[in-house]
Amino acid sequence: MRWQQTSLAVALAAAAQAGVAAERATVLEEVVVTAQLREESAQETPISLVTMNAEQLEKQRITSITNLNGLVPNLNIDAFPANNQTLRLFIRGVGLSDTQITQDSAVGVYLNGAYMARSAGLAFDVADLERIEVLRGPQGTLYGRNTTGGAIRLITKKPDLEQLLFDQTLSTGNQDLFSSKSSVNIPFGDRYAAKLAYFYQDVDGFVDNKGPGGGFGDRESKGFRFDFRADLHEDVNLDYGFDHSDIQYYNLPAQGVIPRDPAGGSLLSVIGNIAQNYIQYDNNRINTMATTVPLLPTDTTIDGHTLNVDWRASDTTTVRSITAWRELSDKSYLDFASGSTEGFRIDFNEAVLAAQSDDPVVLGVGRPHLTQEQFSQEFQLLGNLSESVDYLAGLYYFYEKGDEDAEPTRHIFSAFPFAGGTIYNLGAEHNRIDNEAVAFFTQVTWTPDLLDRRLHLTAGWRHSEDTRKADREVNDSVVIDQGTHIQPLVPPEVFSASPDNNYDDDSFTFIGEFDVRENLNTYAKYAEAYKSGGYNIRDPEEEAFGEGFKEEKLVSYEVGFKGEMLQRMVRFNSAVFYQEFDDFQYNFQIPGTIAGTRVFNIDNGEMSGVELEVMAMPTAGLFLQASYAYLHSELDDVINPFSGVLEEADFPNSPENTYSLMADYTFSPLEFGVVSVNASYNFVDDRQKNSDTIYRDDYDLINARLSLTEVRGLGGEWTVALWGKNLQDSDYEAFTLDNLPQADRAVIWGEGRTYGLDVTYHYQ
Repeated sequence: MRWQQTSLAVALAAAAQAGVAAERATVLEEVVVTAQLREESAQETPISLVTMNAEQLEKQRITSITNLNGLVPNLNIDAFPANNQTLRLFIRGVGLSDTQITQDSAVGVYLNGAYMARSAGLAFDVADLERIEVLRGPQGTLYGRNTTGGAIRLITKKPDLEQLLFDQTLSTGNQDLFSSKSSVNIPFGDRYAAKLAYFYQDVDGFVDNKGPGGGFGDRESKGFRFDFRADLHEDVNLDYGFDHSDIQYYNLPAQGVIPRDPAGGSLLSVIGNIAQNYIQYDNNRINTMATTVPLLPTDTTIDGHTLNVDWRASDTTTVRSITAWRELSDKSYLDFASGSTEGFRIDFNEAVLAAQSDDPVVLGVGRPHLTQEQFSQEFQLLGNLSESVDYLAGLYYFYEKGDEDAEPTRHIFSAFPFAGGTIYNLGAEHNRIDNEAVAFFTQVTWTPDLLDRRLHLTAGWRHSEDTRKADREVNDSVVIDQGTHIQPLVPPEVFSASPDNNYDDDSFTFIGEFDVRENLNTYAKYAEAYKSGGYNIRDPEEEAFGEGFKEEKLVSYEVGFKGEMLQRMVRFNSAVFYQEFDDFQYNFQIPGTIAGTRVFNIDNGEMSGVELEVMAMPTAGLFLQASYAYLHSELDDVINPFSGVLEEADFPNSPENTYSLMADYTFSPLEFGVVSVNASYNFVDDRQKNSDTIYRDDYDLINARLSLTEVRGLGGEWTVALWGKNLQDSDYEAFTLDNLPQADRAVIWGEGRTYGLDVTYHYQ
């Protein structure tokens, strides 16, 4: 995969206005991409991908990865229930079910070419986005790390060397939305330019908290980005970027739907039986809930540096360097007892322990604090040996260290009467990682001098070596306080372990492309990718934690067609794929626990599917797009290692059908501006439908935007836009849980109807 600046811009021929009598385009623009590190037509690139350019990002109000959920077929995104700023990403059903400091995502996320290792904090807004690219399927031979599912690339706007630019957008809407985005670009001479972008957003959640503390879903996000571009020489250019984000977010509640079965006999069942007297259960979304103690925010801070240098060493050779350093701090907080009446709590929050003392001991709030630092360096050498042979070679290095401190408390079942006393779960956890990765990759494309040079053959290879080290210290105990003494209810968990391991892999890619005719191309691809082994910090047993799990390997077979017809008024892209796992990393829930899991490698996962995309411009100003994905995923029944029982297993986020319909129409220019309307319909099928507790029903979303652009005033141009999302106010399940003490089924709902107004001023 020739990868660096992938940009399949789903570009419509703009309704350009050159004076009053401007003639609008009636054909689709050709899109030039560098998905394989060389400029080429997107229609000739053997990749199944979707890209949203700056115009589309604005119309869909996309500022982060989170906003893509439901918009791109075969891409599904979950906010982790314990921390909504942490994302679970799935492409073609491949992703990471759990998110923790010791496990990597199967979907690689890149900001301006730099890999971001942790799922925590991925919901951050990116200032001044130019485009977002979603690459579907394994990208194992050229991407930096662990991309068995695919890759998401975030690309920001680079400084302009030629002109002074200024942009300001102010937004307001329901849920007390207020946001501001500012950007200024200043050139210095002919070779240097700097750009500063700042954003701020404050919005309330859609579930009111009638108890103390913040509101469920309330979010305040702010940050800035500084970019500097230098043409040091006619053959050398440099791009430096620094980004900073601060996010304060109050997690959405897990609403109880089905009470816990009290017949289970476990401690959780006993607690659940008592909880039914206090918890409000409902199968529909409840817009008002309550906490007993103050609801605290999840605080996330992110800093990142990226330095990209390109040197054109000769007419046929380019050397590229990508250097990055990133830091993450994430302190999470969750309220599992939402909806309870006053005086009852079951969650990770503050409690009072009345021990053998007249004065109660106030325990600190259980807010796991994750800190992580990472450094990566990549060198690329690309060129051609002749008109028939293009090559690429690269060297990649990655290092990270991180620490997750869950002290002083973890699970606290706060004060409620039980057997003449009060149950508490006290304890502390410390988890640390020290990881290193080195990879070498190369790819060669040969166009033989036959069949009118319409045949292109590509071979790629990547060698990866990973060193993983994890330290885990646990000191947990569940006790009952009966006033005069405290006694344990279950044996305490106390251990300290520091396992480490090395993993290596060789992945290969083979691609055959054929230009059927000028505007019709087809390709067949064989691709491999791997995800490193590691350790599971949810495992409560020292031996199982130390043993860890093996690496995961994915093999994919894909055939694609890309073409244009009717004199470039219609464009279509399609892909048919089959992929299978070797040593798939599967999480089993440990019975009787809330968060305990154990990862086993199983060898029976496979997916197959179809991805289709059609774009058309039937008349001037009208753009239509339809995207569809079918996904069949299958995991054979597996023997649960804890119960010994054969049980059904499936991929947790693999809806069978997803599709999106979009229409965009730009009316004929008026004297005072240009009116455009954009509307989209997005559908996501049901998931885990064989389960009685964690299934998710299908849902659809309707979004729309009406804008007035190119309004002259104050020396620049103005845009005013009315927008709405989930206009039908659908109740849909963003996530479901079956392991809470008070509920056999709980739901975190997706966001309801939102609407607002954007006003933008642009000066150049």
